[in-house]
Amino acid sequence: MFPVLYHPFFIENGIYRVNNCSDSLGCTFRQNELSIKSQDDFSPMIWNCFPFDSTFNWNMKDFGPLYVPMSGDALVLDTLNVRLYKYLIEYETDKTLSIRDGLIFLNDDIISRYMFKLNYYFMAGDNLYDSKDSRYWGLLPEDCIIGKTFLVWRSTDMYTEKIRWNRFFKIIH
Repeated sequence: MFPVLYHPFFIENGIYRVNNCSDSLGCTFRQNELSIKSQDDFSPMIWNCFPFDSTFNWNMKDFGPLYVPMSGDALVLDTLNVRLYKYLIEYETDKTLSIRDGLIFLNDDIISRYMFKLNYYFMAGDNLYDSKDSRYWGLLPEDCIIGKTFLVWRSTDMYTEKIRWNRFFKIIH
């Protein structure tokens, strides 16, 4: 689907990964917890993920691969990956992307490739069991990012609801 130089993001048995990257991504403690859970441990609303399409059948534990585009990246479009990038292309162009008779249309023009104008990000929350993040709403356009977290203001234990003082005012790097 993509040229070899691209390194798509994916989740494999609960562990976040990028092709050809051995670094840990995100909260590995929570990912390891997720890896031992099964579909029966979650409601269908939490288990099923973007693009909510039976062709992909992605879930919170096995997701992707999903290429995260950068500005200037050209994507060859087909009837399969249009389902993944439809909303991004429509956001950038303010036009309607559709499939008719096996052809891909941007409004009334047939297209077979698209060059992205913006950078996109996969956003992951730290509550893997129920974070409404990119697993549910897809990729985030860079122009929608309005700030960067630099400090933990308050942190409470999800089970006891007590303040975790060791995280209070902790600087995030």
